[in-house]
Amino acid sequence: MNDHDAPSTAIETNSETVAPTAPAEASCPPPLQWQEVLREVQQQSNHWTVERPGTTLSGMSLGDGPPLVFLNTLSEPREVWFLLAWLLRDQYRCVLFDWRGIRTPNSAKVTLDLLVEDLLTIVDHWPGQSNRLIATGFGGMVALGAMAQRPSQFLNLTWMGGYAQRELSPTERLLVRLGKVWPFRARSLLGRRSILRQNHRRWFPPFDETRYDFLCDLTGQVPVKGLARLASVVGQADLRPLLPTISQPVLLVGTEGQGAALRAAGDSLAAALPNVHREEMHNTGLIPALTHPHRVAKIVRSFLDGQTPGTTTD
Repeated sequence: MNDHDAPSTAIETNSETVAPTAPAEASCPPPLQWQEVLREVQQQSNHWTVERPGTTLSGMSLGDGPPLVFLNTLSEPREVWFLLAWLLRDQYRCVLFDWRGIRTPNSAKVTLDLLVEDLLTIVDHWPGQSNRLIATGFGGMVALGAMAQRPSQFLNLTWMGGYAQRELSPTERLLVRLGKVWPFRARSLLGRRSILRQNHRRWFPPFDETRYDFLCDLTGQVPVKGLARLASVVGQADLRPLLPTISQPVLLVGTEGQGAALRAAGDSLAAALPNVHREEMHNTGLIPALTHPHRVAKIVRSFLDGQTPGTTTD
């Protein structure tokens, strides 16, 4: 992306798992060599920062088309999207950024309204252009807040593993309170690797062990304080009353590997959103943009081109 496209202010679960059922078709595209793609994304992107009250947001933009803004779930830095952004860069300006507290420790209070304002500040740097949003989990809650506040500025939302309200268990609430004072990064948390392996390992390509290792290393860099503050936002937010007001098209993507609670949340979203489409991806796990980016890119292109997707098994 050219410099003039960058923000002008700063150019300076634990869920149930299900065994895979649907084999990949022989016609699938060749696998991406993630190390090479990551290097190219880092080199070709325009890196930027934006000053916001209490923090400095950092991000990157790749491509020159209409804006497609990627919104992460709680524990994932922006690099989790890099394979998908690489595949979509010829059609869209892919905008990736980190929530406050994810890249560097942050002890300040975080609210959903503040995160929505962070997103609106970023997209304001492409005035007059409508934005497309793609999100996983918690990122979709921020997307809904922005879409409701400025409906003319956002065309649609693609949402994987979405929920409008999630009540934290007593154990989770205790962990959030402890996490807000924990001075280390997520890699220091006891049992983290075991949980990641249980929830995610089986869905990664068997021919590339290192891609799963990349996920473990990437999420291990997140400061626990920042993660705990974002998790507290999830526990406090309830966007269910907002859902009937969202007129923009929303594509809900369900994936194999989701637990019963997450599937029930998707059903609730589908029942309440006025303009909703649904898609099921088999044999992908909870992070399909990293495990099967070609398939996600196909779904995204179809939806953004105005076609109603159907269930895919490729």
